Amino acid sequence: MTRQVRKIKNVVVHYPTPENQEEFDKKAARAVAKVLFNMYPIEVIEQIIEEYKDDNL
Repeated sequence: MTRQVRKIKNVVVHYPTPENQEEFDKKAARAVAKVLFNMYPIEVIEQIIEEYKDDNL
């Protein structure tokens, strides 16, 4: 059984405009938080947050 290989014709990448950057960052943070919440217990998430705070001070 063989699969057909299709060529990609176009790839479009949309970057946020400077005025929409903050909203884009918030959406990305919500997505990351959702994944972390589904994958790890709250204790691990709290540890990640504390390490992030320590690294960014």
